[in-house]
Amino acid sequence: MEGGTDYTLTLGDAMSINKTDDEQSLHAFMQDFRTRFMSQSNEMSPQEIKDSYKESLQNVTDSWVKKYREGEMMIEKILEFREEMEIQNKRIEEKQDDILREIAKVKENEKVSVELSEHIQTLREELARKREIALANKKSNKEKLKELHKSATLFKERLGLEIRKLRGDRLQFVFRCINPKDLEEPYSCIIYFNEEGEYQLTGCDPPLECIAEYEKKVRETKNFSALLANLRKSFAALCTQGK
Repeated sequence: MEGGTDYTLTLGDAMSINKTDDEQSLHAFMQDFRTRFMSQSNEMSPQEIKDSYKESLQNVTDSWVKKYREGEMMIEKILEFREEMEIQNKRIEEKQDDILREIAKVKENEKVSVELSEHIQTLREELARKREIALANKKSNKEKLKELHKSATLFKERLGLEIRKLRGDRLQFVFRCINPKDLEEPYSCIIYFNEEGEYQLTGCDPPLECIAEYEKKVRETKNFSALLANLRKSFAALCTQGK
């Protein structure tokens, strides 16, 4: 059995093929096994050859079954790893999309913030401009009121004109000495300046049809004395018509 023992050891050395799955290595191993088997078959009995063949074949089968199982396990690991990688890649893509959306929101917010700041600055400038205009008109109106008071004083002394200050910086001009039958009978008109600083006439008692014309004329000429004179003449004419 010495020859058989040597043959089995030789096959054991040949099991180094477990280190590779390459088909060419398996083919080379089988060729080597055939060559050695043929060279040693003359020294062994048929039963020894048969037993040695079965043993070697079983060893090879066990080895390749083991490799096959290891290969399946490796494939499963690779598939699991690939699946895990796909899941991770999908998560990364989702995170990237989230990040891009957040970046877009930040940029949009920055844009809105800039536009809002510009709008606020425009409103501030407009408000400051309107405030300056309002202050200028207020100052101008005060000066005009002073002139009205001066003119009113003259008319009161000469024509029996009374001036009453109403709410909202409005002045009511009351004319008397118009009706010969009743010199104390009042004829009145309210005069004030609107937001644009223009003369505004309203509340004539009794009403005058020409009030709009007088208002337009005093805005053009700024001649307040002429306005009061015209109002008095119109009231006097109205009084004459009523006789």
